[in-house]
Amino acid sequence: MKVFESLDIAEKFVNPVLTIGNYDGLHLGHRKIIERVRERARAIEGTSMLMTFHPHPLKILKPERAVGMITPIHVKKKLLEETGIDVVFIVPFTDVFRSTSPETFVSDILVGKLGIKGLIVGYDFKFGKEGKGNVDKLLALSSQYGYFFEIQEAITLGGEKVGSNRIRKMIREGEMEKVMKSLGRPYMIEGRVVKGYSRGTVIGFPTVNLKTEFDLIPGKGVYITEVEQGGRRFPSVTNIGFNPTFDGKNLSIETHILDFSGDLYGREIALYFRDRVREEVKFSDVETLKARIRMDVEAAREYFKNNEAVS
Repeated sequence: MKVFESLDIAEKFVNPVLTIGNYDGLHLGHRKIIERVRERARAIEGTSMLMTFHPHPLKILKPERAVGMITPIHVKKKLLEETGIDVVFIVPFTDVFRSTSPETFVSDILVGKLGIKGLIVGYDFKFGKEGKGNVDKLLALSSQYGYFFEIQEAITLGGEKVGSNRIRKMIREGEMEKVMKSLGRPYMIEGRVVKGYSRGTVIGFPTVNLKTEFDLIPGKGVYITEVEQGGRRFPSVTNIGFNPTFDGKNLSIETHILDFSGDLYGREIALYFRDRVREEVKFSDVETLKARIRMDVEAAREYFKNNEAVS
């Protein structure tokens, strides 16, 4: 995969077939579009291409409504490479770029600079100054400039549309099983293992404490998770919350890795969320908490017995 982080390029591409969008999450709907782009590009011996934006347009257009990213840009790059797309443009979303009219965007950039032969977007795609460009505009311009145009309708699961906003809401509400189905993979955050209060070790369930820069954190509760470090994944149980039994004041992400005795302090790890076990609860005493943690650990063991093995 070739990545360009601006549109200031001189390279020419063979029969480009392009898709455009924020592509936050690379969910099932996004992957359907990318699959179609690759299919149409192969049919004309062309180049499959994707254009996305950084930062997310809402951070510039409506900063008060800026959303947490499901896939920060480095994660998005990795996931895009896995799709097999040939070329990715990560366009800086600046004040100058946002002021480009829909007509100019198509004539000067898509046709003039990239020379597209085809364009495929989602049903709700908007673009150009004040978001005045939409699928109807792209369809009208396609006949003028001679590119083929397709619209990908929404993918649904359980009668509900798969979309980034809905997935963000599910993550915040801790509905990780639904999130995993919508993404086609577990939701993941990354960070560094930092020192905690060592309460886990004292009560017999040592934990790693994650400090993360990811801004979309699952809601408070106990989760079945996997820890990835050094190319390996380990089954685990994660608590996100304030440790109410100990009257904690700060939000923490604490993970007990099953049957693991190594020292991960200072290491970078990834944490994959598979399912939610329960809400965070304030227990009457430490012994009651320990009994409940034992149940959580057994729930995780049972989960991994019945689901694909970690590696």
